[in-house]
Amino acid sequence: MRLYVHAISSYRSDREILNIKKELKQKSKMDLRRKEEFIYAGLFGALRLQENCEIQRESELYLTSGFGNINILAKMNEYIVEKQEYIKLFDFINMLGNTTNFYVASELGIKGKSIFEISDNFMYFHTLISIYASILKNNNEVIIGAIDLASHNPEVMKRVGGVDESVNVVSSVMYQKVSFEAKNALCSLEFDSRFYTKSEIESLIENENREVIFSTRCDNKNNEYFETFASYVVNDMILKAKNCLYIECYENKYKILKITPL
Repeated sequence: MRLYVHAISSYRSDREILNIKKELKQKSKMDLRRKEEFIYAGLFGALRLQENCEIQRESELYLTSGFGNINILAKMNEYIVEKQEYIKLFDFINMLGNTTNFYVASELGIKGKSIFEISDNFMYFHTLISIYASILKNNNEVIIGAIDLASHNPEVMKRVGGVDESVNVVSSVMYQKVSFEAKNALCSLEFDSRFYTKSEIESLIENENREVIFSTRCDNKNNEYFETFASYVVNDMILKAKNCLYIECYENKYKILKITPL
């Protein structure tokens, strides 16, 4: 399967020190009341993408995340378990994944399909496959956003994510506009639905001329962690104009993503 990337936007908390809510207030006229940081992050990345490209009304929107809005889940736990209070209405609404989709789609003027996808492994890969199937049917452009926010309790994310305690958990918001159209594309993404074994990955690497990058779970040399790291590698390789083979693993299963700047 192959998709072509036509525009990107990037944000990492360890690369830029800024207040996302303040940036949104300065760059847009949207009402930021009754929203919270996960929604702010989704809106911020979307507006950055909009600065780099034209987004069609019929485009589709796919948002994915490694942990979703984990901070508001922690707040729900505090309300219900610790304080034995009722959940506030807007906290409940904001906890729903598609709430972020609603606000992002509204801000971008998107009227096409809008889906929030999350799973406990390979979520960026799963979302690419879903997007491929959707474009195959509808032939629309798709906006994909990968949002991971560092938890107020990062040790939980490290434990659930299966990474070393020494790594730093960072926030990341990466967007791409993708389609089947190769003309004027920034890069191509090649992927498949199969899982690879460790021995198969080792054989692939032996004959690979591309730069090989592993996810944090596969390679403890990475000092920063967020679950949708693949989305960052796509944007970074486009900016560096480097061919790359990205490898992600989970419980002895591997997936690969070939990134080819054009």
